[in-house]
Amino acid sequence: MTQRGPSTFDPTAVAGQNLDTPLSRILADRIQCDGPISFAEWMEACLYHPQFGYYRSGRPTVGRDGDFLTSPEVHPIFGAAVGHIALELWNNLDRPGRFEMVEVGPGTGALAESMLRHLHSSAPELAAACRLSLVEPDAAAAAQQAERLRAVLRPDQIEFLPHLDELPEGYHLVVANELLDALPVHRLRFTGGVWRELHVDCSPALGFHDLAVDLSTPQLLQPLSRVTAAEQQTVEVSSERGSVVTRLAVAVGERGLLLLLDYGYARERLYASWRRDGTLMTFRNHVPGDDLYVHPGEQDITAHIDVDQVREAAQSAGMSPLPALSQAQWLQQMGAAVMPAVADAEMETGRYLAARRAIETLTDPAGLGRIAVMGFSRGAVGSLPGWSGP
Repeated sequence: MTQRGPSTFDPTAVAGQNLDTPLSRILADRIQCDGPISFAEWMEACLYHPQFGYYRSGRPTVGRDGDFLTSPEVHPIFGAAVGHIALELWNNLDRPGRFEMVEVGPGTGALAESMLRHLHSSAPELAAACRLSLVEPDAAAAAQQAERLRAVLRPDQIEFLPHLDELPEGYHLVVANELLDALPVHRLRFTGGVWRELHVDCSPALGFHDLAVDLSTPQLLQPLSRVTAAEQQTVEVSSERGSVVTRLAVAVGERGLLLLLDYGYARERLYASWRRDGTLMTFRNHVPGDDLYVHPGEQDITAHIDVDQVREAAQSAGMSPLPALSQAQWLQQMGAAVMPAVADAEMETGRYLAARRAIETLTDPAGLGRIAVMGFSRGAVGSLPGWSGP
């Protein structure tokens, strides 16, 4: 990349509302000095800059006080469903005395807490046998998660790992909920019969804006080999996602399960020619948007994942895919509608109605219900709820 070198560029002179955050001024100066950056670099900085990144700033991001809701935040019944899988897996593996679990990207800790509360009430022997690792690079978030989980785990039952690279092998259950859709992506646009990559440039007149350049690497075209693109169609591809899935798969022991939940589609649908503008979205104060260049570091940026890429990476790591399901199908086949949190006729009416509403939200095919549930097994794990019915 050509270095533009020292300049008298004044970030405050850039037109528009782009430079309304500390990170926006850092990125404007970086682009002016070093030239346009890939969208993957932009997204990486916006989400994970060590001081001003969306997930590193210390401000609430998930939950009703944050910018968006994930399934574990909707109701504890979601964590109970994952706990139900853990219980059946533990039984199928002949009840090991140490049941090793890991959650990657634990967010607020809501999934781990509700899963463990379910196990304490329904399977106290497993609750005592479980060992939970959480992969959390943000020290402040890890401290909040530890505080939240104090009531459901002994100190010797929990471990925090700051980086995915430090994840050892041998886990019985590896879980990641809405992790993969927050990995940086490259943006490509089909124009004049060829794919070009969209980088991010910055100028006083336009602020942050797209700049079409030659591909940074031909490997970006690999998932598009069978795509019939439309003129000016824009897509997202992730070169990092496959390696992350491989690392998660390698962490599963000789017999175990990898459970991934994320917004995504198979390639034929993800890259369909009618999907002209890709799937990138922003979230701020629970309001979705499509302007990727406003409020850098202060809005979430997410893209739907390539489910085929995930499956191929897991299989290359020696895992066997379970049938692909939507979250709505998975919960319905698990029998979520008759789980104790919903079906107990003796429960207080308000809690009963809240649980019923939660099920409707979690299985809504236009919302959380369309999340892809991707299960991959290694070794003999037996039948598991969700894939084998209630």
